[in-house]
Amino acid sequence: MEDTIKAVIFDVGGVLVKSPFIAISAYERELGLPGNYINVSLSRRGADGAFQRYERGELSYGEFVDQWTEELNDTEANNLAYGKYLQRHELDTRMVLPQQTRVNGETLFAGMMSVAETPNECMVELVRWLKACGYRVAALTNKFRDAGDSDKLKPLFDVFVESAVEGLRKPDPRFYLQACNRLEVSPNEALFLDDIPVNVRAAKELGMEVIRVEIGRETLAVDKVKRILRARGAYSSAKI
Repeated sequence: MEDTIKAVIFDVGGVLVKSPFIAISAYERELGLPGNYINVSLSRRGADGAFQRYERGELSYGEFVDQWTEELNDTEANNLAYGKYLQRHELDTRMVLPQQTRVNGETLFAGMMSVAETPNECMVELVRWLKACGYRVAALTNKFRDAGDSDKLKPLFDVFVESAVEGLRKPDPRFYLQACNRLEVSPNEALFLDDIPVNVRAAKELGMEVIRVEIGRETLAVDKVKRILRARGAYSSAKI
């Protein structure tokens, strides 16, 4: 028998607020880069990239911008990673890739933060509704120390766990467990929402119920939350 769900854990960017990937896609188009080229560059270094280190609070803003800009314009490494991306997704590997790029990390980052200032109102209302029903709610966010985009959301939550404060980031399982511990629930008693597949997979491996939130389909995710809680929620379904 499955455990009942007592808490819901939310990502911030791409769930509670608009996705920074919207700004990345727009910047790729502006520079004439192939779709997802910057995203592939961003993720190719894994946990050791400048973006990831900045999320853990290991770099100052100036250090981050300089290192990230250098990484984003390393076309030799980025083209190799993008070629593998094309193969994985069975896309045309004959695509002509850029031999030189002019990505400005500071400009890109500013665009990402600007997009993330806009809340997804249906998700904000969902948080309020969950609390009214009796559920504990947490935010689990890969967030930069000096980024204030989610500060106005903090009062909505029982627990707010930030990567730059903890020195950990998703998809590190320890980061998820910190949220569960502070909510006083086991992973099997939590429902987790995120927009990034690797983060969703990590939560599922810990035993959480999971929902991937897709850009432009946030209301469908809200419906999924309510459907899951009707089946497995610990609190009265009368309000659902």
